[in-house]
Amino acid sequence: MVLRQCTICGRKFTKTEHFKRHERSHTRERPYSCSVCQKTFSRSDVLFRHMKCHNQRDDKATAADQAARRNTISEGVVPKSQKSPSDDASPSTMLNSMQTGIPLMQILSPSNYTSSTNEQSNPSRASADMSSSYLDSANPQLNPLQMQLNSAHWNVPSPLATTTKPELGSHMSTTNLNQVSGQSSSLGNPLSSPTNTLQTQRPELASTQFLESSNDWLPNVDSSNQTDFHDPFQMWLFPSLGDLDQSPDFLPPYGLTDQQGFPSVKDMHANGIDTAHRSRNIAKVPRERFSRVQKCWNPRPGRVHRIMSVLWKELADSPLDNLFSESPNAVDDFKTSTNWGLDVDCRLRLRDQFRTPAPSVWHSPRLQPSTEDIPPLEDNEFPPAEILDIALGLFFRRFHPTVPFIHFATFSVRNTPSPMLFAMCLIGLSILGTTGATRFVAKMFPPFLKRVSSELAASISASGPATPQMGVLATALLTLNLSVLTGDKDSLHQSQILYATLMSLAQQNSLFVATEGPSLDALVAEMSESDDRWKAWSRIESAKRLILGLLLVDSWYSNLLSKPPIVRSESVCVIAPCDEALFQAKSATQWQSLLRSGKSPTAPMFRIQDLYTPELEYSPKLGYLGTCSLLALLQIQVLEAYQRLMPPDPLTVGSFIPWHVYEGDKRARSLIPSLLAGMRTAGPLAKIDDTNCTVLWHSICIMLLADFRMFELAAGRHGAGPATGALENISQWSQTQSARRACVHAAQTFKLMSERRVSDNVSIHSVTALFSSALVLGLYLFMVSSTSMSHHSSCPVELVDVEPDWATLGDLGFKDHTNSLDPHQQTLSTGSAHNLDDDQLCPIYHFVKSGRGTVSLGGASHQGGYESARRVLLDFANLMDGISGRRLRMFTQVLHIMSDDLMNVDASM
Repeated sequence: MVLRQCTICGRKFTKTEHFKRHERSHTRERPYSCSVCQKTFSRSDVLFRHMKCHNQRDDKATAADQAARRNTISEGVVPKSQKSPSDDASPSTMLNSMQTGIPLMQILSPSNYTSSTNEQSNPSRASADMSSSYLDSANPQLNPLQMQLNSAHWNVPSPLATTTKPELGSHMSTTNLNQVSGQSSSLGNPLSSPTNTLQTQRPELASTQFLESSNDWLPNVDSSNQTDFHDPFQMWLFPSLGDLDQSPDFLPPYGLTDQQGFPSVKDMHANGIDTAHRSRNIAKVPRERFSRVQKCWNPRPGRVHRIMSVLWKELADSPLDNLFSESPNAVDDFKTSTNWGLDVDCRLRLRDQFRTPAPSVWHSPRLQPSTEDIPPLEDNEFPPAEILDIALGLFFRRFHPTVPFIHFATFSVRNTPSPMLFAMCLIGLSILGTTGATRFVAKMFPPFLKRVSSELAASISASGPATPQMGVLATALLTLNLSVLTGDKDSLHQSQILYATLMSLAQQNSLFVATEGPSLDALVAEMSESDDRWKAWSRIESAKRLILGLLLVDSWYSNLLSKPPIVRSESVCVIAPCDEALFQAKSATQWQSLLRSGKSPTAPMFRIQDLYTPELEYSPKLGYLGTCSLLALLQIQVLEAYQRLMPPDPLTVGSFIPWHVYEGDKRARSLIPSLLAGMRTAGPLAKIDDTNCTVLWHSICIMLLADFRMFELAAGRHGAGPATGALENISQWSQTQSARRACVHAAQTFKLMSERRVSDNVSIHSVTALFSSALVLGLYLFMVSSTSMSHHSSCPVELVDVEPDWATLGDLGFKDHTNSLDPHQQTLSTGSAHNLDDDQLCPIYHFVKSGRGTVSLGGASHQGGYESARRVLLDFANLMDGISGRRLRMFTQVLHIMSDDLMNVDASM
C-alpha cells in the first residue's frame, strides 16, 4: 500500500487519484501571490501578466546591473560584485513568499525543472521572466542561509518532465529559463523548494535535445511513481509545439569564449581608442539575441549582381565544352551503337529520376506534398532506349531548327542535365505521335512540369554561377514548348506559373538588356586562336540564342492566353545570332575555315527601333532567328496595346478595328509605321528564305486589322449567346477596307503554309497565324453580302495564286481613306472612276480599295455565304492537320466543327 502525504495539510492518501483531487483543491483555494510586491491574485494568468510589468520596469536597470546581466547570460559566470540575496531579503520574507501556491513558472518550465532551496528572491529585480542571481550551495558566501528541503516532500513533477536527468555539479555552468528577460539567473541545489515561484533552473541542453523528440515534454500519465500535473487549465498555459523550437529557452547557451574576430579592450586602449562608452552599449546586448534575429531572416544570396553583367565573361571562362553540360569531361556519344548516344545507361538514369514525382525543393518541409499514394512507373512503362533515341533525333530534326540554341557539335547526351535531356525526349515523343508515346507524354507531363517549376523557383534565390542557371532556363523553355506540343488544351493553363516565373526571372537578370554587360565584340576579339576559342564562342552563341528564344515564348504564349506580355519591349536590346553556318560547324578547324572565308564571329545589337531604318540591310545580319525575334518584339507591343486599350470584358461585342483604337494613343500609334517599315527588313519584301518569318508578319497585320476576340466569340468560344451579336458585328466589319486587307493577308498565309517545303519546320507562331487567318477569311465570306461583292464587276480577284504589289498597297486599310463604308460611295468620292480601272493598279488593290470583284482562292470563286465559308474552313483545317500534328490540336478541332466535318473531332467534345 502506497501512502501519499500532502505537503500543505499533512493528510495521507492510499490512492493516487484521491491525492490528485486533494492537491487540486489546494490549488483552487490558494491565491497566487507576487513575490515582488506581495500582491495576491486568484488566477495564474493574471499573475503572469502582472509579473511581466515588473519585467518591463527592470529593462531600465543601471549600467552596473546591465554589466552583471551580461556576465550571467552571455558568459555564464557569476559576477563578483553581485550582492547576496540575503542582503535584500530576510528568511521570513522568503518563507512567506514560498507559501503563495503552485508556482506559475513551474507550469511553464522545461523538462528538468528544479527550483533552488538556498535562494532568495530579490524584490527589486525578480519577475516571472527574471530570476535572481546565481547561487552556489557549496559556497557559504553566496548561500549564507544554507536552507535545505527534502525532495521527498515535493513529488509534483514538471509538465516538461523527461525520462532522464543529467547530473549537476557545483562546478557546472547552467542556463536558466528566465534568461530571455535579460536578467541574471541562479543555480542552487538539484533539489528545490516546491513553492519558490521564481527559480526555474535547468541544465544546459544540447541544440538537438528537443528536436529529436518534440513530444517528450508532455506529462507521463501512466507513470505510477509520479503525480499527474496535467489538467486542462495547465494545457492552455503550455507553449505551442510550433513555438517551442523558436523559444529562447530551447536555444543552446551562447558564451563569449570564441572572440578571435574581436580585439580585446586592452588592445583597444593600447591603440589610443576611447571605447568605454561603446563597450557599455555593446555589453547591453546579449550574444544569443543575434542568433535569434538570424533565424528570422532567410539567407541573403551571395550574388548581388545580375546575370547579364557577368554572363559573357563566365561563359568564356567556363571549362565546359557545351553550355548545357554538367561535366567538363568530353564524351564522344556518337561512336556508340545508337544514332544519338542515348543508350541503356542513359535510359536508366532518366527512368530512376523521373518515374516518380519529385518533392518540391523550395517549399518548407512542413508543406511538402505527399507522394506515397502515387505509384512509380514500372520498368516496362518507360520507353526503351531505342525509342528515346528516335525521339531525340526527331527533336533535333523537327523542333530544334525553330529555336536553334543547342550547339550540336559539342552536345553530349551523358553530360546533359537530366531534366533538360528528358524534356528533349518528351518533345520528340510528342512529335512521334504514336499511341504509346502520346500516353506516356500525357502521364509524365504534370509531374515533370511541377519538377521544372520547383527548380526554376529555387534558382531565383540561388547564388551560384550563371552557367547552371542558363541550363535551368533552357529546360523551362523546352517545357513551355512541350505544353503546346502535347495537344492538351489544359496544358497551357497548367504552365502559366512556369511561364510567368521564367519571364520574370529573365527580366530580373537583365537578359534582354545587352547594354548592361561588357562588350561582347571585344571579348571575342581577345580570344586566342585555338579549340578553346571555338568552344567558348559556341557557349556564348548558345546563350544569345536562348535569350532570343525567351522573347519568342513571351510573344506566342501571351497571345494564346490572351494575357498581357511580360517583357517590356521598349527597353529590349539583344544581340543577333551569328551566321548559322558558323553555329553548325562540326569542328574547330571547320569553324576557323569559315572565319577565314569572311564569316563574322560577332553580330550587331538590335531593338524595336531598328524597324524604322529600312535603308539598313538588317535581314541578312539578323538571320532567321533574329528576324523572328524582331517581329516578336513588335507582336509583344501589339498585344500590350490590345490589353491596355481594348475593352477588358471578353464578352463585349462591337465592331472595333484595333488600329483605329490605337490611333488615339501616343504609344500605340507608332505600331503601323513600324509594321510597314518592317515589310522590307522582316516582311514579304525581305530577303529571308524562311516561311515562318513572313507568316508572322502577316499575322501581326491581321492583329491590327481585325479584333480576334470578336471572331472567337462568333465561332462559339463563349457559347451561343455572344456568338449572334459577334456575327452581326462581323457583318459590319466586312464592309470596311480593313476587312478586305485582312482577307489578303489571310489568303497569303494559306499560300505560304501550303507551298512550304516538306523539310521546312513549322513554328508555333505559324500555327496560331494559320488559325486566325482561317477564322478571318471564313467568317468574312460567311457574313459578307454577295451583292456588295459583285456590285461593280463579277470578275474574280485571285488572292492566293497572285502575289500582291505590297508597295502599291502601302497603308491601304490601315488608314481612313474615306469615311463611308459603302463601296459604291467610295467610288463616287474619288471623283473619277477611271482611276479605279487603271491597268497599272493590280486587281487586289481595287478589291481592298472599293470591294470590287469576288474572292477567288486557288482558282475557286467564292460568292459568299455558308457554303463558301464551310469550304474555306475545311481547307484550313486539313492544312493544319498536315503541318502541326498534335500541336495546338484544339484549333483544328474548332475548324472541323465549324465546317460540319466531325471526322477528326474528339467524341468527348
